[in-house]
Amino acid sequence: MTASSSSYDLIVIGSGPGGYKTALGAARLGARVALIERGSPGGTCLNQGCIPKKTLLHIASLLEDIELLRGRGLRGTIEGDFPAALVHKDSVVQGIQENFPVWLNRFGVRVYHGHARLRGTRGVEVLPASGTSPPIRLYGGSIVIATGAAPREHPACPADGRRIIHSSHFMLGLKTLPASVLCVGGGAIGSELGYLMRQFGSRVTIAEASDRLLNKLCIPARASALLERKLDRLGVEVRTGTTVVSCVPGDNDVQVKFTDGRSAVFDQVLVAIGRKPHCIDMGLREAGVDLTVDGFIETDEYLETSVSGIYAVGDVKSGPMTANAALHDAKIALGNALKGSRLPRNYHIVPIVIDSALEIAAVGLTEDQAEEAGFTPDIARSNFGASAKSRAKHDREGFIEVVHDEETGQLLGGCIVGNEAGEQIHMLAAACQSERGLWFFTDMSYSHPSWTEELENAIDPYTTALTQSGKELFQPGIYASSHMP
Repeated sequence: MTASSSSYDLIVIGSGPGGYKTALGAARLGARVALIERGSPGGTCLNQGCIPKKTLLHIASLLEDIELLRGRGLRGTIEGDFPAALVHKDSVVQGIQENFPVWLNRFGVRVYHGHARLRGTRGVEVLPASGTSPPIRLYGGSIVIATGAAPREHPACPADGRRIIHSSHFMLGLKTLPASVLCVGGGAIGSELGYLMRQFGSRVTIAEASDRLLNKLCIPARASALLERKLDRLGVEVRTGTTVVSCVPGDNDVQVKFTDGRSAVFDQVLVAIGRKPHCIDMGLREAGVDLTVDGFIETDEYLETSVSGIYAVGDVKSGPMTANAALHDAKIALGNALKGSRLPRNYHIVPIVIDSALEIAAVGLTEDQAEEAGFTPDIARSNFGASAKSRAKHDREGFIEVVHDEETGQLLGGCIVGNEAGEQIHMLAAACQSERGLWFFTDMSYSHPSWTEELENAIDPYTTALTQSGKELFQPGIYASSHMP
């Protein structure tokens, strides 16, 4: 059998958020685009991550809301039905999957199903998923690699898919929840799935090696502490500063030993210690594409690899491993690969959102990062306990903090913890890129009661004092000069 061949302006490998956004964006510009996917369309985000997780977490949060409002206008008992929730989750995913080819065909993106390998600096060989058809050779003016990542294994807890699982097993294979579960890792996945399982009745323990949950540079310690207190109140045991030494699965449980000398027995263990890139058998080194010591594709600030014209976006390269970051990468790679731009990546302008017992969202610099960068940071804060909407919804937990420079008033970033934080954070992100910066919030007119009016309430005393201080102010937000394609 001989291989057929076709030429395109852009070849995209992987159909997750980064790959899909790049392919559609290029097609809208009139480019001839090929999209290669060896698995289910939509990548991890649609099939194992953002979409199914958000669907299940929405139900979990409703269960909590109903419990809080019992005796305040609601009565009776509502219980979680996890098998039914899984059916609902699958229907949501399937509905989006079915629309995938419709959207791609509408813009003329040619989709190939199979495994992709680089052949030289401009060629890609596609081995069809069927295994019976001959390989297809594609040629592209530029290539974007967006093959994503997979759960990272823990050496002391190798996943078997039954007693010891990771997030992919959870989303694709779990049918019933265990009575007790240990989450190894207190990052986004451990904190989110731990909360989810607790809401549906599991006894949950989270073991985190560092001294706090969500120990990321962009999440302030105050947010982590509030989340830990909330999880404790819901009955989740959080053990920080410890991880596992060994996990021995049996027929009905898992024997676990911890680094602090304790031991315990759980029905199941969920390993959530990060992800590793999908780079295997892609012909990267043969094509001259350099990898980091951790196996990620190495890129410059423009997301171009060591081979001119080949770019990498999303989890397959170093950087934040979120769908939000992948979508940002797609804009950067698209502008640089097709338009000849020199757009640098900037993950500080990309919001990060955690959906756990509290919704946490952040963008820009934290107070510590601002100080390290040479600013004199000050924090404008507002607690949702004083918010009229919080009181109306009986959901008073959370806060807003806005980081700015004490000397010039320049807006540097911030964090929101509480209801709809993931939506509210877009206002803060927009202000960070606005010429008005901190004063962006005073320019706005708000609905009342609303969550976002608390942004103005938080910063109003500071903008008033800064305006009257006689200081030489610098109003543009820290990322006001960041240009996107």
